[in-house]
Amino acid sequence: MAVHPTAVIDDGAKIDSSVKIGPFTVIGENVEIGKGCQIGPHAYLKHCRVGDGSSIGSFTAIGGDPQMLPWDEVASLVVIGNECVINEHVSVHRSKHENGATKIGDRCMLMANTHVGHDCRLANDVVFTTYSGTSGHVDIEEFAILGGGCGIHQFARIGAYAMIGGMARITQDVVPFMLAEGSPARIRSTNAIGLKRKGFSIKARRNIKEACKALFHSGNSKQGGMEALRKIDDDKGEIKRVLKFMESSKRGLTGI
Repeated sequence: MAVHPTAVIDDGAKIDSSVKIGPFTVIGENVEIGKGCQIGPHAYLKHCRVGDGSSIGSFTAIGGDPQMLPWDEVASLVVIGNECVINEHVSVHRSKHENGATKIGDRCMLMANTHVGHDCRLANDVVFTTYSGTSGHVDIEEFAILGGGCGIHQFARIGAYAMIGGMARITQDVVPFMLAEGSPARIRSTNAIGLKRKGFSIKARRNIKEACKALFHSGNSKQGGMEALRKIDDDKGEIKRVLKFMESSKRGLTGI
C-alpha cells in the first residue's frame, strides 16, 4: 500500500495493500477500500465501503452525516461500487437510517463539485455532470446522465437512459429514455443521441419516439398516453419498462 506520510488512517480501516492514498487525506472510522483504488490528496472518508478499482479525487467528502435537522447519530454507510470515478470536491452523505446505506453502483462517474444526498440509490453507469446534485432518497436508474448544475428533488426518480439537461429543476419522476430540460422541467424529446450511442436498434428508438409523442406531445392524459403505449409493437421491452415505471410513480411524472 502506497500511503503518503502525511495521510491519517484510522486503526480500524480495512484497506487493500494495492491502494494508493495521497497527501493529507484522512481515512476515518468504519472504512473499507477495495483493490486497486486511488484516493487523492485532502480527501476525507468515513463510514463507507469502496469497491475495487475506484478513484476518489482531492477534497472529496465521503460518508458524512446526512444534511437534515433533526438527526440522531446511527450506524449507517455509503456503499460505492467497482470502477467508479469520483472527482474533486464531491460530497456523498450516508443514510439517515440505522444500518441503511446510500448506494452508488459500478462504473458511475461523479464529476467535480457534485453531491449525492443521503439514502440515494444510483444504479450502474450513472453520470453526474459538474455542479449537479440530488437531495435525499433519490433513485437513479442505469445509464442516466445529469447535466451540469441540475437539481433533483427528494424522493424523485430518474429512469434508465434518461438525460437531464443542464440547470434543470426536477421535482417529479423522469420517464426512462427521455430528455428533460427547463425549470420547471419538461420532457423535450427522447434521449436520441444517448440511445443511439448505447446500441438501441432503429425500431426500439422509433418505438421510444412514438411513446414520447403519445405521452408528452399529443395532449393525452396520463391514462390516455399509457393506453396508446400499450398498442405499440414492443418486442424488446422498452415500452413495457416505461409503463412499469409510470405505474410505480409516487411523486408524479415530469411533463404530464
